Amino acid sequence: MKTILVVDDFQTTRKVIINSLAKFGYKTIEAGDGNEALALFDGRTVDLLITDYNMPHMDGAELIANMRKNEQYAFIPALVLSTEIKDEKKAKAEQAKITAWIKKPFDLDKFLKIVQKAIQ
Repeated sequence: MKTILVVDDFQTTRKVIINSLAKFGYKTIEAGDGNEALALFDGRTVDLLITDYNMPHMDGAELIANMRKNEQYAFIPALVLSTEIKDEKKAKAEQAKITAWIKKPFDLDKFLKIVQKAIQ
């Protein structure tokens, strides 16, 4: 069973994503911001990171960049799920080596296909 870390500062959004992933057999762990998420990269298995972009303390690109500094997690796929449309923010996320940028609100079927492709 694959484990997905879901990071979003809005609990409702986290729950929607987690419930959708659970229906397809994924195990999930969650965090409310980048600092909480970084603390979860503590040796446990994480197969995929799904993170919001705009969050307090640390944005999604900074979270991914910090995660990639840890050898154990340097190459796991990272999806950014965001309402953000600014090119400079997308560029910052691309510099952090994101796997994909998914626009909110998202189509559930397309989202799940991207997750499946990223986690294989």
